[in-house]
Amino acid sequence: SQHVFICHPICRNDNLSVNDALVELCLLISAFRRHSAKSITAVIPYFGYARQDRTMNQRVPISAADTCVMLESMGVQRVVTLDLHVGQIEGFFNRVLVNH
Repeated sequence: SQHVFICHPICRNDNLSVNDALVELCLLISAFRRHSAKSITAVIPYFGYARQDRTMNQRVPISAADTCVMLESMGVQRVVTLDLHVGQIEGFFNRVLVNH
Protein backbone atom coordinates (compact mmCIF):
# COMPACT_ATOMS: atom_id res chain seq x y z
CA SER A 1 0.00 0.00 0.00
CA GLN A 2 1.89 3.04 -1.33
CA HIS A 3 1.25 6.69 -2.09
CA VAL A 4 1.42 6.95 -5.90
CA PHE A 5 2.18 10.03 -7.99
CA ILE A 6 1.42 9.82 -11.72
CA CYS A 7 2.92 12.59 -13.85
CA HIS A 8 1.06 12.62 -17.15
CA PRO A 9 0.04 15.56 -19.34
CA ILE A 10 -3.29 15.51 -21.13
CA CYS A 11 -2.08 16.92 -24.43
CA ARG A 12 -1.39 15.95 -28.00
CA ASN A 13 2.09 14.88 -29.01
CA ASP A 14 3.65 12.93 -31.88
CA ASN A 15 2.24 9.61 -30.66
CA LEU A 16 -0.99 10.44 -28.80
CA SER A 17 -4.09 12.54 -29.32
CA VAL A 18 -5.57 14.43 -26.36
CA ASN A 19 -8.23 11.72 -25.99
CA ASP A 20 -5.60 8.96 -26.06
CA ALA A 21 -3.55 10.77 -23.40
CA LEU A 22 -6.63 11.07 -21.17
CA VAL A 23 -7.52 7.38 -21.59
CA GLU A 24 -3.90 6.41 -20.89
CA LEU A 25 -3.97 8.44 -17.66
CA CYS A 26 -7.24 6.76 -16.64
CA LEU A 27 -5.75 3.32 -17.31
CA LEU A 28 -2.67 4.14 -15.23
CA ILE A 29 -4.91 5.30 -12.37
CA SER A 30 -6.97 2.12 -12.66
CA ALA A 31 -3.89 -0.10 -12.59
CA PHE A 32 -2.54 1.51 -9.42
CA ARG A 33 -5.96 1.52 -7.74
CA ARG A 34 -6.37 -2.20 -8.46
CA HIS A 35 -2.97 -2.84 -6.89
CA SER A 36 -4.10 -1.27 -3.60
CA ALA A 37 -2.45 2.15 -3.78
CA LYS A 38 -3.01 3.99 -0.52
CA SER A 39 -3.57 7.23 -2.41
CA ILE A 40 -3.20 8.40 -5.99
CA THR A 41 -2.09 11.90 -6.97
CA ALA A 42 -2.27 12.86 -10.63
CA VAL A 43 0.30 15.49 -11.58
CA ILE A 44 -1.00 17.00 -14.80
CA PRO A 45 1.42 19.60 -16.18
CA TYR A 46 -0.92 20.38 -19.09
CA PHE A 47 -4.68 19.99 -18.64
CA GLY A 48 -5.79 19.43 -22.24
CA TYR A 49 -9.44 20.43 -21.97
CA ALA A 50 -8.90 23.53 -19.83
CA ARG A 51 -10.18 25.89 -22.52
CA GLN A 52 -13.47 24.00 -22.82
CA ASP A 53 -14.79 25.33 -19.53
CA ARG A 54 -18.20 26.56 -20.71
CA THR A 55 -20.72 25.84 -23.44
CA MET A 56 -20.92 28.00 -26.54
CA ASN A 57 -24.03 26.29 -27.94
CA GLN A 58 -26.78 24.09 -26.58
CA ARG A 59 -26.07 20.38 -26.27
CA VAL A 60 -22.31 20.85 -26.21
CA PRO A 61 -20.39 19.17 -23.37
CA ILE A 62 -18.25 21.10 -20.93
CA SER A 63 -15.21 18.92 -21.55
CA ALA A 64 -13.15 20.34 -18.68
CA ALA A 65 -15.91 19.39 -16.22
CA ASP A 66 -16.32 15.93 -17.73
CA THR A 67 -12.57 15.34 -17.49
CA CYS A 68 -12.67 16.24 -13.79
CA VAL A 69 -15.57 13.84 -13.22
CA MET A 70 -13.68 11.06 -15.03
CA LEU A 71 -10.57 11.55 -12.88
CA GLU A 72 -12.64 11.53 -9.69
CA SER A 73 -14.55 8.41 -10.71
CA MET A 74 -11.27 6.61 -11.47
CA GLY A 75 -10.21 7.12 -7.85
CA VAL A 76 -7.78 10.04 -7.82
CA GLN A 77 -7.46 11.64 -4.39
CA ARG A 78 -5.48 14.71 -5.49
CA VAL A 79 -4.70 16.53 -8.71
CA VAL A 80 -1.75 18.87 -9.13
CA THR A 81 -1.92 21.11 -12.18
CA LEU A 82 0.12 23.95 -13.59
CA ASP A 83 -1.40 27.14 -14.95
CA LEU A 84 -5.06 26.26 -15.48
CA HIS A 85 -6.76 28.38 -18.13
CA VAL A 86 -9.33 29.66 -15.61
CA GLY A 87 -9.78 29.17 -11.88
CA GLN A 88 -13.35 27.92 -12.26
CA ILE A 89 -12.01 24.51 -13.32
CA GLU A 90 -11.18 23.93 -9.64
CA GLY A 91 -14.94 24.10 -9.02
CA PHE A 92 -15.53 21.18 -11.37
CA PHE A 93 -13.84 18.87 -8.86
CA ASN A 94 -16.16 17.80 -6.05
CA ARG A 95 -13.77 16.06 -3.67
CA VAL A 96 -10.33 16.27 -5.23
CA LEU A 97 -7.84 18.86 -4.01
CA VAL A 98 -6.49 20.92 -6.90
CA ASN A 99 -3.18 22.76 -6.63
CA HIS A 100 -1.72 25.02 -9.28
